[in-house]
Amino acid sequence: MTFEQLSYFIAIVENDTFFDAACEMNISQSSLSKQIMKLEKELDLTLFDRTTRSATLTQAGEFFYNESKQLIEHYKLTLENIENFKSLHENKLHIAVLPIQTQYNLNALFNSFRKENPDIELQITEVEDDRLIEGISKNEYDLIIARETMFDKSKFKTYPLAKDELIVAISSEHKLSQRDKLTLNDIKNENFILMNPYTSIYKLCINKLKENNIDANIIRTARTESIIGSVAINEGISLLPKSNFEVFHQKNINTISLKPQIALSVVLAKHKKTASNIAIKEFIKFVDTITN
Repeated sequence: MTFEQLSYFIAIVENDTFFDAACEMNISQSSLSKQIMKLEKELDLTLFDRTTRSATLTQAGEFFYNESKQLIEHYKLTLENIENFKSLHENKLHIAVLPIQTQYNLNALFNSFRKENPDIELQITEVEDDRLIEGISKNEYDLIIARETMFDKSKFKTYPLAKDELIVAISSEHKLSQRDKLTLNDIKNENFILMNPYTSIYKLCINKLKENNIDANIIRTARTESIIGSVAINEGISLLPKSNFEVFHQKNINTISLKPQIALSVVLAKHKKTASNIAIKEFIKFVDTITN
C-alpha cells in the first residue's frame, strides 16, 4: 500500500467516478483501476460495488475511506513538519576549528559573517587535531577549519583561508641564528623540541625529517608557549608555524625560513558526504569573497 494508491482511492470516492478521478490525478482510467485492484488485493477487501456505474463504496470501502483520510492527513502533516525541521536547521551552522583563531584573525572573520548573516545561528567549537576529522566524519560539525595538510582531498573539498609556513625557531645565541635560510640538513644534528604528537604540525615535521633521512634527536614535545620559552634559553630548536610569532612575542628568539619552503596553508573544509544547506553555502561564499 502506497500513499499514491491512497490518494487515487480518495480521488475516486470524492469524484464519484473512476473517469473523473483519473482526469483529476492525470492518469489513465485503466492504470487507475489497476492500482485500486492492487490495493484491494493487498488489503483482501472489496472497496467498490462494481454493479453500479458510479463509484459506490462497499461497507469495507467506507471504513477504509475514513482510515485513508486520516493517513493522508498525517502524511501531509509529517511532510510539513519535515520542511519546518529542514528550515530550522538550514539556519544553523556548526564549525569546528583548531586552536588557531587568534593567529589567523578568525574571530574577526566569524564576527563579520554574523553581522552579514544575522538569520544564521553560528556555533564555533575549538577542537584539537585528533578530534577534528573524526568529528566531521560523524556529522558533529558542518564545516571545519584546519591546516590543509590534514585533509584527504578525495574525501574533502577545501577552500583557502590563510597562508603560512613552517620556520625554524632558534635562540639568538645559537651559531646558526644569523642565517637567512636553513635547510633541514643544516639542523639535522640539533636537539629538537616539537609540538605535541597529536598535532598536525608534529606529524608534518616527522614526515619531512623522514623524507630527508634525518633521525632527529627530539628531546621533548610541548605546547607552543612552552616550546618558545625553552628555545629562548637555547635548550633546543623547534619547527613551528611562522604565524605563532605574531601571537607569542619572545625575546632572544630568531625565526628563519626553511629552504625549500614548507607551506602551512589554513583552509575551510567540507566533507564531500555532507549535504550543503543554505548556511553552509552562505559561509563558503563569504569565505570565497574575502579571500579572492
